[in-house]
Amino acid sequence: MREVKHVCVDFNEDRLHRVESLLNTYVNHAFPGAHLTVVSCGDVVLDVLLGYAEITPLRRGLTRDMLFDLASLTKVLVTSIIYGKLVEEGLVSLRQKVSEIVPEFVKTVAGSSEIKERIRLWMLLSHASGLPPWMPFFKLANSREEVFSEAVKVFPASTPGEVVTYSDINYIILTYIAELITGERIDRLFEKYVVKALNLRRTSYNPLTRGFSKDEIVATEVDERRGGTLVGVVHDENAYVMNGVSGHAGLFSSVEDSAKLIVELIRSYRGESDALLSPVITQTFLRPWACDSNLCYGIGWRVNSHGKVDFDQLTDLWVSTSFSHTGFTGTSIWFAPELDLAILLYTNRVHPSRANEAIVKVRPLIHNAVLSSIKGLRGV
Repeated sequence: MREVKHVCVDFNEDRLHRVESLLNTYVNHAFPGAHLTVVSCGDVVLDVLLGYAEITPLRRGLTRDMLFDLASLTKVLVTSIIYGKLVEEGLVSLRQKVSEIVPEFVKTVAGSSEIKERIRLWMLLSHASGLPPWMPFFKLANSREEVFSEAVKVFPASTPGEVVTYSDINYIILTYIAELITGERIDRLFEKYVVKALNLRRTSYNPLTRGFSKDEIVATEVDERRGGTLVGVVHDENAYVMNGVSGHAGLFSSVEDSAKLIVELIRSYRGESDALLSPVITQTFLRPWACDSNLCYGIGWRVNSHGKVDFDQLTDLWVSTSFSHTGFTGTSIWFAPELDLAILLYTNRVHPSRANEAIVKVRPLIHNAVLSSIKGLRGV
């Protein structure tokens, strides 16, 4: 295990609290509501709550403990961690061929696919499988089983291991594999490995069936095909067909619960805790596994190091090593273990419509404003 030195950074308080004013300028323009939390050395140093949880047909203010539809943050908060546990328990190897677990993965009309034989678990987890980004399985399938059946048939669009292509299909297949190996559905695995381990109280799949009311959940898109404004029902169409339960999307969580999970991940990375994952596993998973000229992925997380900076997250400031991920609904997490720092920005940018893409420009400005408030941190 590598020793990870860290420092607790000092903030210019005036600059830090100006972030709230900056974020406020984008409410209504980029999103109806936002919850921003900055955690330093395990303590919340900034917690900003602005705007609305819903603006149509109801108008509901955003409150601190509300659940957001995390969309693709599910990949890193659920699936990556579950695979960490499966590796710990010796149930899988990251270098294992997918075809060894799912024989139908390589079957074609013409016989076995040589190119799909090359795909290993780490390639799915780090988006290096060559599989395309997305397919509308919800138009082809009516159940989880039918989605899995369609997903394993998909053929790579590029040579496995050579190109980084972010793909939901990777994580749908990973869901299938985890469930085949364990005999348990992925939401139950998450409950066992994460929710109970960290005592998370406001994190769940299908929250409306788990004791949460619509008043406790942030709205996403207005979808007339599904009865209007979506509240507590997964936004992602493929996950919806999968009864709301998948490893690529489907998780709902409050910012506070998510921050608790990230703090524990940072502690594991630094060798201080094994409550979530062993430090060896966390460090292994958070190293670069797949890189191209512009970006690197670890096991799930985007790895910002070696000059490859995630410009979806940052603008002109750079930290030696950090990790990040975003969710289509307007959620994002960025953290840097060596600074013991995490930034969680959860918004409902798809409410009432996904057409609003201003978050792409706003997110790096907010992150940059937070980092600019750190005393002594310089831009590159």
